[in-house]
Order: sequence, then structure tokens, then C-alpha cells
Amino acid sequence: MKKLLIAFVTLAVLSVSALSFAAEIRVKGSTTVDPAMKKLVAAYQTANPGVNFSISATGSGDGAKAIINKTADIGMMSRPMKDTEIKKCQANGIEPVRTIIALDCIVPIVHPSNPVNAVTTAQLKDIYQDKIRNWKELGGNDGMIALFSRETNSGTYEVWEKKVMQKEDEYDLVSRMPSNAAMAAKIAGNKNGIGYVGLGFLNPKIKGLTVNGIVPSVKTGADGTYPLARKLNLYTGGQPTGEVAKFITFVMSPAGQKIIAEVGFVPVN
Repeated sequence: MKKLLIAFVTLAVLSVSALSFAAEIRVKGSTTVDPAMKKLVAAYQTANPGVNFSISATGSGDGAKAIINKTADIGMMSRPMKDTEIKKCQANGIEPVRTIIALDCIVPIVHPSNPVNAVTTAQLKDIYQDKIRNWKELGGNDGMIALFSRETNSGTYEVWEKKVMQKEDEYDLVSRMPSNAAMAAKIAGNKNGIGYVGLGFLNPKIKGLTVNGIVPSVKTGADGTYPLARKLNLYTGGQPTGEVAKFITFVMSPAGQKIIAEVGFVPVN
């Protein structure tokens, strides 16, 4: 009986020990990358059930901060790190390493009932600076345009600010959405609204617009002809090692890139 009790206690200690040393990968950052990350993680955990993940999607800026402050193993970013962020990493003894996992298109979206199908980047800038105020100015129905943009810590917003707004301010009364999903839901419920999402967030409840005569698609994102194309990234503090390296290798593998395509982004491998 005593031997049996000792064996049971030993087994319990070993089990607790195994749990305490189970790999955990902390992921923070972009809401654009988040849906792909969750599907990639689910597939990876199926093959590696001992690996745990914690995922927090609050914006690309937070992904950069997490690498700078060493509070994440992977920073999801829908834009490149800024020079200032890289310098902060280096000041903290970190050399950030970027892995481009997919390509994406930022797509202006409207309600499906809106007859407008195409815009130019110049028109988008005028819309978001309240210079074009009514849809009839673009060949649409008579109705004041409702403006929706992303929060300023969003990587999607920062690419939009650079490529559409040319670093100029948007109209003060623009409504800011916390995520691609929130943006899509808002435009689906607003017949006069305009917003923008990543390619993977298009759905039948919203309509994507052609920009400068180019339809946003996997093809135009891959060949660079779409004017609002961008790269989606994972950042690590130094070259990834251990389970993090294994996971990123999976993301870049044919199986991982197939998931990237299934989510609606453009594979890079």
C-alpha cells in the first residue's frame, strides 16, 4: 500500500511538472492577422497538443510594444516596424526579426445596396477629408457619406494614412472602429457608410470597391498592381528558437500557407 501511495505521488508530481514546463507561446498585435493566426494555431496544436498559445489582438502598435517590452514571443503586425520601434527594441537589447507570412489588400467597403463600385485614391482622400460629402458626387444615391476609419494604433490605419491620406489628417468627425470585424459589421448596417478592411474580411454583407481601376484580389495583391497592397508580418525578438521557431516554420510551410489562402490572404510561398 505504501509503495502504491509513493508511486501515485510520484506520478502526480511528474504530471504537474510536465504541465508547468509545457511550452507557451505569447502572441500579441494585429487584428488583421488575428483570424489567420487562430486557424494556424489550431492546426499546429492538433499536431502538437503540448503547446499552449495566448493570443491578444489589439493592434499592430501593441504587437511592436510587446516585442520591445518582451511581453510576447510573437508580434503580429500588418505593417513593418517603424524606425523608432526598431531603435526602442535595440535600446532594450533586442534585434527584431521580421517574417513576412502573407500579402493583403486594404479594401474600401460600402453597403451592398450602394450603386458606387469604384473610386480613386484621390477620391478616397477627399472623402475622408470631408471634401466629397454626398454619394451623388460619385454617381451614387443622394445621401451624406458616413465616415468610418480605424483606430490610430492599427497597422491597417497606418498603411491607409500613408497610401490614401498621404500623411494628412482625416476629418475630425470620422468614427473609429477597433477591428476589421467591427468595421465590416458597421458598414453592413449602414447604407451610406464607407470604411475599409483587409481582403480576408470581405463577406456578402459588404461590397468592396475597385481602386484606381484595379479590383482587389489575391492576384492583384500578389503582383503588386493593386494600389493598397501590403505585407503581413510576424516579429520576434531575435531569431526565433525552440517552439516559436517550429511554429513559424509551420506557418511558412505549404500546410501553413494553405491556411493563409483559406482565410483570404495571399500566400508568399
